[in-house]
Amino acid sequence: MRGTLVVIFQALLWPVSASALFTVSLQESNYEAKLHEDVRLECLFSSVESPSNLTVIWSRVEPKQAVEVYRLERGKENHLYTSAMFIQRAQLIHEQLKKNRAVLHLKKLQIKDSGTYRCIVKVKDDGDYKQVTLSVTAPYAPIKKAIMKTGQDEVELSCESQGFPSAQVIWSGGQQHTNLTEMSNSTTRSTDEDLIHIISKLTVKRDLVNNYTCSFLVKGETQQTATFSIPDELPSHCSTPYVWIVAVVVVLLAIVFISFILRKRKNGQKNRLNESSKCAFLFPHASS
Repeated sequence: MRGTLVVIFQALLWPVSASALFTVSLQESNYEAKLHEDVRLECLFSSVESPSNLTVIWSRVEPKQAVEVYRLERGKENHLYTSAMFIQRAQLIHEQLKKNRAVLHLKKLQIKDSGTYRCIVKVKDDGDYKQVTLSVTAPYAPIKKAIMKTGQDEVELSCESQGFPSAQVIWSGGQQHTNLTEMSNSTTRSTDEDLIHIISKLTVKRDLVNNYTCSFLVKGETQQTATFSIPDELPSHCSTPYVWIVAVVVVLLAIVFISFILRKRKNGQKNRLNESSKCAFLFPHASS
C-alpha cells in the first residue's frame, strides 16, 4: 500500500504540463516481448550536467494497483518501495544515463508483467514523465490431437494447446474447407503461468471419408494447425464394431476345442483303466 501511495504522489508532482526546461520523451511507446525473455523499456530526457544528480523512477501504473519497479535517487539505488515481484528482475542500465536515456531492463518476463509503465526523470526541482505499454505474449504450443469413440457411428476429434493471449479455434472440413466451428465445443482454463489452456472438440461421423482441420488464431493470425484424416487415423478399436465380436468368437472356439481335447483325453485314460482291470481278472498272478 505504501508503494502505491508513493506512485500516486509522484504522478501528482509531475503533471502533463511539466517544466519546459526539462523534458522526457519516447522513441517507442509500445513494446511486445515473449514469456521468459528479457525486454528493455526506454525513455529519453534532456541533457544534464551530471547523471549523479538524476532521480529515475520506473513504475507500473496499469493494471491497478500501481507498483514501483525501480528507483534511482540522486544517483543511488533505493529499493525501499520496490515491489517484491520486480526487485530481483528489474535494473537500470547506468551506462545509458550518460546518453540521456533511462533504460529499464526487465528479466524473465511473466504474463502478469503486461501493462502500462511510467518513466519519471527528475533533476533537482525539474522533472517530467512519459508512459509506455508492455505486452507479454506466449506463442501457442504445437497442437495435441486425440480421437475418442462417442457412439456407434461417431467419433470425437480433440485439439489441445496453450498460449497467450486468448486464441480463437476454427474448425473446417472437406475439400471446400467448410466452416464447422459452430458444431464444435471449446473449454478454457488459466495455468499457473497465466497461460490460456484451450481444448476444442468436434464430433463427426467415423465412416465418412474426410479431412478435418483445427486452427488456433490470435488476432486473426494462425499460430497452430492440425489435421485429422478420417477414417485413416481412427484407432483399431474405433475403426470397426466387429473386432470385439471376432475376438469373442475366437475365445469361445478355443474354449470348446480345449474342452473337447480334455474330455477325449479323460475318456482315453478311463478306457485304459478298464482294459487293465479285465487283464488282471483273466490272468491272475500265481501265488508263490
